[in-house]
Order: sequence, then C-alpha cells, then structure tokens
Amino acid sequence: MDGANIYRAFRNAFGSGKYAPIKLATELASGRQLVAARFYIAAVPQQMGAQLYADQQRFLVHLKQQRGLSVWTGRMAETNGRWYEKGVDVKIATDMVAMAYAGEYDVAVLISGDGDLAPAVHEVRRLGRAVENAMVRARRSWHLIQESSKFLEIERNLFERCQP
Repeated sequence: MDGANIYRAFRNAFGSGKYAPIKLATELASGRQLVAARFYIAAVPQQMGAQLYADQQRFLVHLKQQRGLSVWTGRMAETNGRWYEKGVDVKIATDMVAMAYAGEYDVAVLISGDGDLAPAVHEVRRLGRAVENAMVRARRSWHLIQESSKFLEIERNLFERCQP
C-alpha cells in the first residue's frame, strides 16, 4: 500500500482519506490467503508543521497496532520550499521484487497509482508472479495497468466496506 498515494486518491474520489488498511487488503485479496499487508509512507518531520506532525504520529501509532500490518516509513525532503517523499517508491519496488524472487507470494496486489512502480511490476511478472494493481479510476496509472496482470478498480462501495 502506497500510503500517501492512496490517501490523496481516496480524498479526491470519496471526500475522505480514512480507511482501515487491513480491511482494504482483505477485500482486495478476494478470498485468497493474505500472506502479508505492507504499508509504506514518508514520515512527516516537525518542520512541516506541529499539527501535521502530531496527526501523523498518532496515525502511525494506530497503524503499527494493527495486527497483520507491517509499516515502513521513508522520509520527507525539502527542495525550494516544497516537500517530497523520498525512498517510498524504491522500498515498495525493492520489496515487491525481493519477495517475488524469494517465492514469498504468487500474487501481489499493489495499491498505488504511481507509474514509477511500473518497472518493478514488469520485473515481478518476469519472475513469474502476478501483480494486480488496485486504485480509484481517476488516479490510476496507464503504465501500471499496462504492466500489471489485472486492474482492480476501487469504487465507493469497496471504500465504504473498508471504513475503520
């Protein structure tokens, strides 16, 4: 799960970025065994604002308490007054390929609309694993869809079933 990417997509499409990641993973597994659920996000530094920092810290504590969910945090970097996530895409890609190579899964469900992950999806498929890309229609990536085995559209009814 590409945390920030999902949050922005859900807020744009459904008016809220709140959802339960394990519920979402379970729904997208569609009855298959859920081997692992991983959530990737960049940690907000205090320099981005005290309230934003405090809100994300509470959110991260909540996520880390979720049974069956692994949370990985990257970092934020500032350039010319703008903040950017650093390391998140690379970690998602690395984990997908490493786990595929190790035979840890048959099907990966990548919840992201970030086309930069398309080369990792291509490599995972080259290793003989399937990759299903899930995202709201308005934020999907053509490149990810082209490389993926299947596209799973996250519609409002699915989003509502994944409420905390």
